[in-house]
Amino acid sequence: MDWGLQNKVVVITGAANGIGRATADVFAGVGAQVVLADVDHALATKASQEIISAGGKAWAIECDVSRTDSVKAMVELIMQRYARIDVVHANAAVQSNKEAIAVTEEEWDRLHSVNLKGVFLTCKYVIPVMQRQKKGAIIISSSGHAFATYPNSSAYAATKGGELAFMRGLALDYAKDGIRVNCIIPGATDTRLVRGYIESSNDPEATRKRLMDSIPMGRLAKPEEVARGILFLASDFAEYITGTSLAVDGGLLAQA
Repeated sequence: MDWGLQNKVVVITGAANGIGRATADVFAGVGAQVVLADVDHALATKASQEIISAGGKAWAIECDVSRTDSVKAMVELIMQRYARIDVVHANAAVQSNKEAIAVTEEEWDRLHSVNLKGVFLTCKYVIPVMQRQKKGAIIISSSGHAFATYPNSSAYAATKGGELAFMRGLALDYAKDGIRVNCIIPGATDTRLVRGYIESSNDPEATRKRLMDSIPMGRLAKPEEVARGILFLASDFAEYITGTSLAVDGGLLAQA
């Protein structure tokens, strides 16, 4: 199947592990040139080398999405090397698993700085590139937490709801420039963030059971299953889709 992404430049933030890492594999598998941007440069480099060894095209860049200088430098380096950016998966995120009044101001600021400000900065410096190209696709990793959250997740949920609202505004502002902006809505996915949520709870086994019981399909999503949804939103098959979200959640939100 031709996804229309052969040799396209695809930038993924938070690409060293989890959904970002799986997305890098999936896009490399359809012939895209994948840029793995992550604050953990060593892990991103290892991931890029694995993709190259498997026959894909990949390049790792160190980037802290919460810092303007780091995001600007990332975009400049990509433009020097490729002279274009076709797709961005704004995925970098951190999580806190505490009830609201236990969250410190520093933790609140960190969550918003990475999750929400990080998406803002990534889009702020990538969109002008896409405007010049008259085409581009941005997929923001929001979360089912934007719709129906779990206990001890209020601060994290606030950032994910913000990403969803920000996406809608971007889609309206830049549709005229040929730029499509959508959100992927992963449900509970087998990543370190979800494992951390379970393991940091007072009763991990009870938390795991409650989580599994809440999912109609009865299991966590695999990162690559979410990545395939991102692939669709970035592809030519979604060329008339903007300003919306795609849930890959095993039916979780259908019952909320």
